[in-house]
Amino acid sequence: MSVSGQRNVITLSSSAALLVEYMEYAINMVLYQRDVCPRGQFVTVSHYGMPLFVSRDYTTLNRLQNVLDYIQQVLPLLIPNIKVYLTLKDRATGRAIERWQFLVQNEDLVGPDWKEHKPVTTSRKNPARIQEEIRQTMKQITASISCLPVPPPNGIEWTMAVDVPEWVPIPPGWYRQPLDPIDNPQQLGLRPFSTGLHQMQTVVTYREEAAREM
Repeated sequence: MSVSGQRNVITLSSSAALLVEYMEYAINMVLYQRDVCPRGQFVTVSHYGMPLFVSRDYTTLNRLQNVLDYIQQVLPLLIPNIKVYLTLKDRATGRAIERWQFLVQNEDLVGPDWKEHKPVTTSRKNPARIQEEIRQTMKQITASISCLPVPPPNGIEWTMAVDVPEWVPIPPGWYRQPLDPIDNPQQLGLRPFSTGLHQMQTVVTYREEAAREM
């Protein structure tokens, strides 16, 4: 195989790295746009051919990085689905007002017979095409502020949960499912993208009564 051909091969590990990188930027953009953290804590970077906001606050970065490091470890495993939840709660009431779900599906591990065939572990999908698909999803995250609830005046708290199969251990104190339901939920599904091995679907759920007019 030529050197250029090797560069275009996506492995389970490199696919995981692409998805974790997307979640890092996506969650940072949510924290910025939804006024979860003070905007002065963010810096502007250029990625995916567009300006993005990234927190420089140590506490925020550490909380997020712990989850992302775990996801990068388990994604290369042969797991059909992994869900990462970011829940936003009104600081004054403790009520969940918005939830971002990042659903990762191993595209080869679908259907009732997936355990009976040899799994696919590489993809030749063009990396430039993957980056463009991610860029389109990031643009939708940026635009989503126009149809999501106005952030509560007393501020927002955020929590995370990671849903993996029971046979996959999670760190002590973590949750596999969000604990707080959202009243009168409405959903907004964003454009999915694929690495050729994993598909990422991003969905935001929010309280209907607090939503702006579309």
